[in-house]
Amino acid sequence: MTMYVLIEQKPEGHVTASLLGWPSITAQGRTEAEAVRYLRHALTVHLSEAKIIPLELDAEPPWLQTLGRFKDDPFANELDALLADYRREQDAEDLHSDMQDHAA
Repeated sequence: MTMYVLIEQKPEGHVTASLLGWPSITAQGRTEAEAVRYLRHALTVHLSEAKIIPLELDAEPPWLQTLGRFKDDPFANELDALLADYRREQDAEDLHSDMQDHAA
């Protein structure tokens, strides 16, 4: 797994390494390599003491409230057909463009 680290040279003469996306995981060292080594250790300790659990929420996702809203709308089927036609046209143009690119 690849994680990204922000390396900062501090005016006090030390280097700070911060794990992007995990603001509580930081480390300092005299050199970049030392700061990264301490950061790796801090992450290892943090993960060894942590666990991930599922969290069930009572509220339903907001997008479910709109599900089926247009099922009886006569224009919804027409819109679906127009969108499908448009997608087919775009796919055909993309295919034609790709064929021209390969021929060149």
